[in-house]
Amino acid sequence: MTNEELLEKYQTGNRDFSRSDLSRIQIIQTKLQYIDLSRSELDWANLSGTDLSFANLNRVDLVNARLIKTQLIEANLNCADLTNADLSWANLEGAILVRVDFSDANLNQCSFKNADLRDANLSGANLSGVNLEGANLSRADLSDANLSGVNLAHANLSRADLSHANLSQANLTRVNLNKADLSESNLKQANMQRSIMKGANLRSANLKGASFSGAVLKEVNSSLATISELNLPGFNRPSRLDLRSANLTNANLSGACLEDANLRFVSLYKANLQQANFNSASLIDVYLRDADLRGAILHQCVLSNVNWKDTVMPDGSIHL
Repeated sequence: MTNEELLEKYQTGNRDFSRSDLSRIQIIQTKLQYIDLSRSELDWANLSGTDLSFANLNRVDLVNARLIKTQLIEANLNCADLTNADLSWANLEGAILVRVDFSDANLNQCSFKNADLRDANLSGANLSGVNLEGANLSRADLSDANLSGVNLAHANLSRADLSHANLSQANLTRVNLNKADLSESNLKQANMQRSIMKGANLRSANLKGASFSGAVLKEVNSSLATISELNLPGFNRPSRLDLRSANLTNANLSGACLEDANLRFVSLYKANLQQANFNSASLIDVYLRDADLRGAILHQCVLSNVNWKDTVMPDGSIHL
């Protein structure tokens, strides 16, 4: 089908172009709202600047397509193949993008605000400058992705694969990260205030300077994590930091503020806790064997059934 044939049929009211072969079609800066292109071949197509809002693009082939500044507001792109597509400056707010393949796609300055990206493949993608506020990224593959400085506020990242991802200075306030894999990720100076991270894997993650005020990190695995200068205060008793059952073995928490935190059942085996602030924290059934507490502040702590064996105490003495 040629450009002219498609546009002529669309102008006469036809919206159903499903299963069409439109490879390499050139339709630029045109209004095609509500068009049905499901299961169509659009590889190498140029749809830059075109308004495809509310379009049905279910299972469409958009490999190598140019979608620069394309409007895809609330479009349905379920299971679409966008491998190597150029989506720079595209607007996908509220779009349905379940199981979409974005391998090697250019997503520079895209807006995915409130989009449904469940199970999407964004592995290795450069998402710097992308807006993902309120997006549903549950079970999405974001491994090795560049999310530096990205706005992810209120997003759902439960069970997402964020291993090796760069999330430095990202906005992760009130994000759902339950059971997410953040192993070896870079969260340096990320804002994770009031995020929920129950059962998340932070093994060997870099959390230096990150803010976790009011966050819930229950049953988190943070073994070997770099967490120096971490900001972890609770705003008040109901929103106190919850680290129950967390594995912080070998973690570097030097200078961390853990004031008022719930650290019940936490393992701090061989952790570096020098200069850490534990004011009013709950340290019940905590494993502190071989930990270093030199210079730590333990005022008004609740201490019960703590394993102190070979722990270096705040005054530098060894607890036997």
